[in-house]
Amino acid sequence: MWHANQLIFHGVVILLVGFVCGAPLGSAVVRGKEESVRAWRVAHSSLIMGGVLLLAIAGVVSHLRLSPFWLTFLVWAFAASTYLFAVVLPLAARYGHRGLTSELPHLNRVIYVGNIVGAIGLLIGLLIFLWGAYGAL
Repeated sequence: MWHANQLIFHGVVILLVGFVCGAPLGSAVVRGKEESVRAWRVAHSSLIMGGVLLLAIAGVVSHLRLSPFWLTFLVWAFAASTYLFAVVLPLAARYGHRGLTSELPHLNRVIYVGNIVGAIGLLIGLLIFLWGAYGAL
């Protein structure tokens, strides 16, 4: 139950951040700044999907066959990764960096590292999730 509650709480927090990113998205649309619209759309939609992902996992986590250690690891891999994206995606949108390469300026490098670490965390969480789902067969 603790694992599901953690995923629900953190999923709702990420959803809130995603919805808040909708305000600058609307502002960018009104101003007609296409690059800014794209960046805020990525932040808005990705964070909402991340929050929904955590809520979906919360609904099935009790069916997984994992030890308490691996269940806890799964929760924190997903939660930490989505929080990292909740920082770097709005940061990228606000300052106009994509973080797809490690090129200068330094802020772009920070966003790049955040994207890479966040993606690795989600991959690790997904592999643990797959392992637990397979064990439940």
